[in-house]
Amino acid sequence: MAAHADDRLAIVVEDLHEIFRIYTERPPGLKERLYRFRRSKYYDFHALKGVSLQIRHGESVGLIGHNGSGKSTLLKCMARILPADVGCVETSGRISTLLELGAGFHQELSGRENVYLNGAILGLTEKEVDAAFDSIVEFAGVRDFIDQPVRNYSSGMYVRLGFAVAVHVDPDILLVDEVLSVGDAAFQEKSLARMRSFNQRGKTVVMVSHDLSAIEALCERTIVLDHGRLVFDGSTEEAVERYEEIVASGQPAAEPEQGPTQEGRTGDQRLRVADVRLLVGGDEVAGDELIPSGAKAAVELEITAPEDVTADGSITVGLNVRRPDMALYVYETRTSWRGTYVAPPKPGHSMRVTFDLELQLLSGEYFVDLLVGNASSNVIHDRWPAAASFRVQSPEYEFGVAQLGADIVIWNPDGYWPANLHAPPLERGGPREHPLREGDPAPDDG
Repeated sequence: MAAHADDRLAIVVEDLHEIFRIYTERPPGLKERLYRFRRSKYYDFHALKGVSLQIRHGESVGLIGHNGSGKSTLLKCMARILPADVGCVETSGRISTLLELGAGFHQELSGRENVYLNGAILGLTEKEVDAAFDSIVEFAGVRDFIDQPVRNYSSGMYVRLGFAVAVHVDPDILLVDEVLSVGDAAFQEKSLARMRSFNQRGKTVVMVSHDLSAIEALCERTIVLDHGRLVFDGSTEEAVERYEEIVASGQPAAEPEQGPTQEGRTGDQRLRVADVRLLVGGDEVAGDELIPSGAKAAVELEITAPEDVTADGSITVGLNVRRPDMALYVYETRTSWRGTYVAPPKPGHSMRVTFDLELQLLSGEYFVDLLVGNASSNVIHDRWPAAASFRVQSPEYEFGVAQLGADIVIWNPDGYWPANLHAPPLERGGPREHPLREGDPAPDDG
């Protein structure tokens, strides 16, 4: 715990849930909705799942986790930018935020005008901005450009000016989200020093960053989020170790959403996906099993016909793969998109469709959504979100979504070892090709 923390609570978060609606199909306009009686199709993405925590005045607290874990969403809830869908967030004291690069800046206004505008947004009077103006400009290091439109600023100048205004508000609580990574090393150190001074004066700092060294330099306490859940709250040293374990394992630390589920299932059900199986190497795998990146898999589904739809024409069968921490699909396809039009099964009968996939994906949890509809009218018979789920394990030194199989070729004519000197052997980092690799004696350097 920070040495200058006291017993007064600056931030209290209780059972916080934040839910975003992710649209998979949205009619383009009112006419389309009324004429064809089409409705928007969507699923709910739970960005935060029952987060509870308390932060005292005088603490410097880090928030870490993989992309999409809920860090920025939690910070925005603390700043009252996002309202809580379930639960509550309570704060005590003046809050200053630096959540997005240049947030509150007007592109056509000069740096000077934006200082006054941003200061007003953060609650400063014109006299207070007047008194702090020279210090703000000096801290940001943009004096030569202060009367230029900020549209001409570099990203570094943008964030320096925004941070300078935020810290000169003299807040009780400072919320910072990743933006310091844009500044150079000197500015980052100056910013960290300023936040340390806040801590020493009994102020509260909450910082989101992927720069673990910055978190370790500023925060004695760090919170780890994973898939919207708080999975660790304690010393920064232990938090970093916990985070690195999560990244290396490729598994959610918290209990994942279980699939398949019937939740969110839509359509007229005249055709229905009766069963779905995920196969790897011919063997069925459960949603909690780890699948190696690059594995060949098959999604096998059985479609039944409770009613007779044979007179309606051909059907389309679709599949998409998504990650719960991303808005866009990782992959989507339908039989009709490939020019394959399928006859529906007769009433009381069933048919089988298999999607063969190469899982060129990186570590993470993935959901499979399924769809059966009419190929001509686009009527949906059965849309089944999260009909199946799987987890991928990739090499720990690769991160992201897709496995792109990068081959790295380095052309470095000068090399690290001059041609007239022996290079280290391959097992100690030496180059594969070198004039003296065959064991010839090195030329006399003198």
